[in-house]
Amino acid sequence: MFYDMHTHSDFSTDSEMPMDKACIAAINNNLSGIAFTDHLDVDYVNYPDGFFYDFNEYFDSVNKTIEKFHDKIDIIKAVEVGLQPHVIDETINRTSGYDFDYKIGSTHLINRKDPYAYQYFTDESTKNDSYVTYLKEIIKNINLYSDYDCLGHIDYLVRYSPFDDPVFYYNEFSDYFDEILHFIINKDIALEINTGTYRKVPFDFNILKRYKELGGKLLTIGSDAHSTDRISCMFSEYSTLIKDCGFNELYYFKKRKPFGYKI
Repeated sequence: MFYDMHTHSDFSTDSEMPMDKACIAAINNNLSGIAFTDHLDVDYVNYPDGFFYDFNEYFDSVNKTIEKFHDKIDIIKAVEVGLQPHVIDETINRTSGYDFDYKIGSTHLINRKDPYAYQYFTDESTKNDSYVTYLKEIIKNINLYSDYDCLGHIDYLVRYSPFDDPVFYYNEFSDYFDEILHFIINKDIALEINTGTYRKVPFDFNILKRYKELGGKLLTIGSDAHSTDRISCMFSEYSTLIKDCGFNELYYFKKRKPFGYKI
């Protein structure tokens, strides 16, 4: 039924999941499709070569995987582009000429600090200041570069938040969320429900309700799986909550075009 629109095969620096095993897990979970959105993060902190893989090898591998599983599951050729202001030109150059079905744009670093490596939050950090700085970084990034089909994990930061209540509440940061939501709606960029984040910290569905209120339609769901046990994690639970917000369709992308399916 579902398309898992955010997974990482062993072409990602931080994953060891072979495409074949991911497809088998997805089939066993009754998925209709899976997107291999491996990382392109140019000039990533502490990784001099960035998170980068050989696109030619990737396409060769994914095409073989498509041939092997073509009658069992829909496989989507994809990339997750890490957004930073100073890498836009190189990102464009590296992705140019490759026939991706789908691109995610994601902010992983904030002012060159990596929350995953516990570089962003300090003992002096406040929730308001650190979350606002993150949202401003997203706004800066999306205004510089928007050649992607979906904005990835809008509240990624909460995975590593040290605060007692780490939830990213819409009502506390509504002006910033509204600016982001208006932007992606006007650009026909989808919003992602990333259950990889929500395994740790719940999503504030007021963000999704506001997206709907503003006219948002394009919505994807992705597990952000780096291992087979995480593929389609929490999809059934979150699809019910998505429907409660007024959405009856989710989307997948082929050849950079959205296709809806009922939930």
